[in-house]
Amino acid sequence: MHRNRITQSVILGLTTFVAAFAWIGLKGVLFENGNWIWPSSGFLILLIFLGLGWLITKSKAILFISLSIILICFFFSFGFKLEYLAVILIALLLFVFGSCMAINEKEIRIKIEVRRILKRGLPTVLTGLCLIIAAAYYFSPLALYGQNKIEMPRPLFDIIIGPVTGMNDEFKDDFYQTINQEINRHSQSYKQYFSLGLTAGFFFALRTVAVVFSWLVILLTSLIFKILVSLGAIKIQEKAVLKEVIEI
Repeated sequence: MHRNRITQSVILGLTTFVAAFAWIGLKGVLFENGNWIWPSSGFLILLIFLGLGWLITKSKAILFISLSIILICFFFSFGFKLEYLAVILIALLLFVFGSCMAINEKEIRIKIEVRRILKRGLPTVLTGLCLIIAAAYYFSPLALYGQNKIEMPRPLFDIIIGPVTGMNDEFKDDFYQTINQEINRHSQSYKQYFSLGLTAGFFFALRTVAVVFSWLVILLTSLIFKILVSLGAIKIQEKAVLKEVIEI
């Protein structure tokens, strides 16, 4: 059991470090035109560590403190906003709820089945993570650009005016610009809602990608868990299970 405590301490410590790395990478993507590889890798490692924590941690209090630290690290990268705080609190509830479901699944099982344990908690945790990323996107230049640049797609415009004859390219370009100007002029009063729509679409896109992401997390966590067990870093004990029987 002493080995498990050491492994647990190392994993929880690394989880905090990786969380800070992932949030910094996310800010680079949303605010500085960075690459999605870095935050994606960070969140993948973070979820793997979290899954390992579910498997070997006995103290829920320690795990929940670690979850809180992970989310607090978000503020160091993105700064403090009341809107961020509200989303972080919701995400914390989802993280805690998902972790409890995974740990409870582990405790009721006779044999440790990594896939089933992680499948209980990951969907809820990923929903919380997607909410945080969507909130960061809402206040980023990407959402602001989408709000300010409203135009009819050129391919759609070409299809619509295709049947019109006698319209040369120069006139078509001018007509296209005129239509977009009119769209923007009439949509000024509704622009405040465009960012919300973009953010909602971004959230659902993230949640769709998260389905595939979760299977990758489960696969890698299972592999790493087996390696740690084979190396002796994690020790599994077998205990007799009491069973009620009716005597006749």
